[in-house]
Amino acid sequence: MKHTLLQIMLLVSLVMLPMATLAAGDLGAGIVQGYAPPARNLPATIIGIVNFVLIIVGVLALAFLVYGGFLYITSGGNDQTIEKAKSIIINAIIGIVVIGVAAALVNFVIDAILLGGR
Repeated sequence: MKHTLLQIMLLVSLVMLPMATLAAGDLGAGIVQGYAPPARNLPATIIGIVNFVLIIVGVLALAFLVYGGFLYITSGGNDQTIEKAKSIIINAIIGIVVIGVAAALVNFVIDAILLGGR
Protein backbone atom coordinates (compact mmCIF):
# COMPACT_ATOMS: atom_id res chain seq x y z
CA MET A 1 0.00 0.00 0.00
CA LYS A 2 2.74 2.40 1.00
CA HIS A 3 4.75 1.56 -2.11
CA THR A 4 1.72 2.05 -4.39
CA LEU A 5 0.94 5.45 -2.85
CA LEU A 6 4.52 6.56 -3.44
CA GLN A 7 4.32 5.45 -7.08
CA ILE A 8 1.06 7.35 -7.61
CA MET A 9 2.52 10.52 -6.08
CA LEU A 10 5.61 10.22 -8.30
CA LEU A 11 3.49 9.71 -11.40
CA VAL A 12 1.27 12.69 -10.62
CA SER A 13 4.27 14.94 -9.97
CA LEU A 14 5.87 13.89 -13.27
CA VAL A 15 2.63 14.61 -15.12
CA MET A 16 2.23 18.02 -13.44
CA LEU A 17 5.84 19.16 -13.98
CA PRO A 18 5.39 20.28 -17.61
CA MET A 19 2.28 22.25 -16.62
CA ALA A 20 4.24 24.18 -14.00
CA THR A 21 6.95 24.97 -16.53
CA LEU A 22 4.46 26.18 -19.11
CA ALA A 23 2.73 28.33 -16.50
CA ALA A 24 5.98 30.20 -15.87
CA GLY A 25 5.93 31.65 -19.38
CA ASP A 26 8.79 33.75 -20.76
CA LEU A 27 10.46 35.04 -17.62
CA GLY A 28 13.19 36.97 -19.42
CA ALA A 29 10.92 39.10 -21.62
CA GLY A 30 11.03 42.22 -19.44
CA ILE A 31 14.77 42.28 -18.79
CA VAL A 32 16.65 45.06 -20.58
CA GLN A 33 20.42 44.97 -20.72
CA GLY A 34 22.02 47.66 -18.53
CA TYR A 35 18.76 48.66 -16.81
CA ALA A 36 18.81 49.19 -13.06
CA PRO A 37 15.62 49.72 -11.07
CA PRO A 38 15.20 53.23 -9.68
CA ALA A 39 16.73 53.80 -6.26
CA ARG A 40 14.27 54.23 -3.40
CA ASN A 41 14.60 57.17 -1.10
CA LEU A 42 14.93 56.87 2.68
CA PRO A 43 11.26 57.50 3.63
CA ALA A 44 10.00 54.92 1.14
CA THR A 45 12.50 52.38 2.45
CA ILE A 46 11.49 53.05 6.08
CA ILE A 47 7.79 52.74 5.23
CA GLY A 48 8.47 49.50 3.34
CA ILE A 49 10.40 47.95 6.24
CA VAL A 50 7.87 49.04 8.87
CA ASN A 51 4.93 47.80 6.80
CA PHE A 52 6.67 44.46 6.26
CA VAL A 53 7.24 44.03 10.01
CA LEU A 54 3.64 45.05 10.76
CA ILE A 55 2.34 42.50 8.25
CA ILE A 56 4.37 39.73 9.90
CA VAL A 57 3.13 40.74 13.36
CA GLY A 58 -0.43 40.98 12.01
CA VAL A 59 -0.23 37.43 10.69
CA LEU A 60 0.99 36.27 14.11
CA ALA A 61 -1.90 38.07 15.82
CA LEU A 62 -4.32 36.43 13.42
CA ALA A 63 -2.77 33.04 14.18
CA PHE A 64 -3.31 33.67 17.91
CA LEU A 65 -6.92 34.61 17.18
CA VAL A 66 -7.44 31.32 15.34
CA TYR A 67 -5.68 29.41 18.15
CA GLY A 68 -7.91 31.03 20.76
CA GLY A 69 -11.00 30.16 18.73
CA PHE A 70 -9.79 26.57 18.40
CA LEU A 71 -9.25 26.36 22.16
CA TYR A 72 -12.70 27.81 22.78
CA ILE A 73 -14.39 25.34 20.44
CA THR A 74 -12.53 22.32 21.80
CA SER A 75 -12.78 23.29 25.48
CA GLY A 76 -15.45 20.68 26.18
CA GLY A 77 -16.99 22.80 28.94
CA ASN A 78 -13.75 23.10 30.94
CA ASP A 79 -13.94 26.51 32.61
CA GLN A 80 -10.16 27.01 32.76
CA THR A 81 -9.76 26.33 29.04
CA ILE A 82 -12.68 28.62 28.20
CA GLU A 83 -11.15 31.47 30.21
CA LYS A 84 -7.74 30.87 28.63
CA ALA A 85 -9.31 30.91 25.15
CA LYS A 86 -11.25 34.12 25.89
CA SER A 87 -8.07 35.76 27.15
CA ILE A 88 -6.15 34.75 24.02
CA ILE A 89 -8.95 36.00 21.74
CA ILE A 90 -9.24 39.35 23.55
CA ASN A 91 -5.47 39.87 23.54
CA ALA A 92 -5.27 38.97 19.84
CA ILE A 93 -8.01 41.47 18.98
CA ILE A 94 -6.25 44.16 21.03
CA GLY A 95 -3.01 43.30 19.20
CA ILE A 96 -4.69 43.60 15.79
CA VAL A 97 -6.09 47.03 16.74
CA VAL A 98 -2.68 48.19 18.01
CA ILE A 99 -1.03 46.96 14.80
CA GLY A 100 -3.56 48.87 12.69
CA VAL A 101 -3.07 52.06 14.68
CA ALA A 102 0.71 51.67 14.51
CA ALA A 103 0.61 51.23 10.74
CA ALA A 104 -1.54 54.31 10.28
CA LEU A 105 0.58 56.36 12.68
CA VAL A 106 3.92 55.38 11.13
CA ASN A 107 2.70 56.04 7.61
CA PHE A 108 1.22 59.38 8.66
CA VAL A 109 4.35 60.52 10.52
CA ILE A 110 6.71 59.46 7.73
CA ASP A 111 4.49 61.18 5.18
CA ALA A 112 4.11 64.37 7.21
CA ILE A 113 7.70 64.77 8.46
CA LEU A 114 10.00 63.20 5.92
CA LEU A 115 8.00 63.75 2.76
CA GLY A 116 6.61 67.15 3.72
CA GLY A 117 2.96 66.12 3.40
CA ARG A 118 3.01 65.65 -0.36
